[in-house]
Amino acid sequence: MKWNGEERRPLLSHGKKSRKIKKALKRYYSEQAELLEAYRQDDEAIRCNGQDKESLVESTQSDQLLSKIVLLVNVFLLIGKGVATYLASGSSLSIISTLLDSVVDITSGLAIYLATRMILHTDPFKYPRGRKSIEKVTIMFIGVIMGLANLFVLVSSVMAIIQKKPAPQVTIASLSIILATVVIKAVLWIACYRKGTPSSNVLSIDQRNDVLTNTVAILGAVLSQIFVPQADPIAAALISGYIVYSWTSVILQEIPVLVGVSCSDQEYSRVARVIIEHSEKIRCIDTLLVYYTGHMVTVEAHVVLSEDTPCKQVHDEIVEPLQRKLECLSFVHKAYIHPDYECDGYIV
Repeated sequence: MKWNGEERRPLLSHGKKSRKIKKALKRYYSEQAELLEAYRQDDEAIRCNGQDKESLVESTQSDQLLSKIVLLVNVFLLIGKGVATYLASGSSLSIISTLLDSVVDITSGLAIYLATRMILHTDPFKYPRGRKSIEKVTIMFIGVIMGLANLFVLVSSVMAIIQKKPAPQVTIASLSIILATVVIKAVLWIACYRKGTPSSNVLSIDQRNDVLTNTVAILGAVLSQIFVPQADPIAAALISGYIVYSWTSVILQEIPVLVGVSCSDQEYSRVARVIIEHSEKIRCIDTLLVYYTGHMVTVEAHVVLSEDTPCKQVHDEIVEPLQRKLECLSFVHKAYIHPDYECDGYIV
């Protein structure tokens, strides 16, 4: 289309523009509704003086119990998969990959158990802020172990496909053991997912992977007997490749949190609102830093007050009450409030 001798792109039709606007408005109002609900929850948490945080200890204790159950189940499943591998004469790579997965499961379950135990038995003099962030370090450790172990199986599977190895010897008993594993792991997956804590989320990912991998192992073993012998190493490669990808994604998500990534826009807004509404004596916020130091955030706020505000009033009415308010929020670990008398643009 030309206009005054210049080539112009045609504008979007009214219908397309209308649909885009409606979609954007719907997303905007949905986000605003979520934010208002978050504000309401913050007000409730402050009113209750952060009593929800007292449930963190109970949550960690239940995490420890859950990790014990998962660890015990994994020990029995490891024995069962060892029997299944023996019955298949060690010829099925897909079954071997599930056996290796169970070995790593026990490692991860033990790591989660030890992490929760360390959190519950923290020396407050040695670790005055606690050791809750050790959960993130544990997730990284488990992810690296999982990735390396399954990378080895992936390479072995590819070599078996290239070398065209014969079909594995698979029995009904070995398949029954793997099928029972799928059922048990599905129950554990639901239990861990519904818990919703960082430690239980790690366990839920592990149980979900086990359900998928054991299902693929059964399909690979059966198809190798019915159709082509390469179905078994192909299944093993799919299992290992999926686990490597899954845990690599988890590690990449956890690294920014460990190094202090900034919080979400919604969390930032929630913190800023509490500060702004705390007192009329706060003239403005000079600097507000909200960043992750583990699974929760740390808040650093510089608030500007009148320069003739008495020191006692600054401490008793502004700094200490505001710090307590912010630490009542469910996602805030620690808050540091610095009073100032001018907006000098402090950054670090």
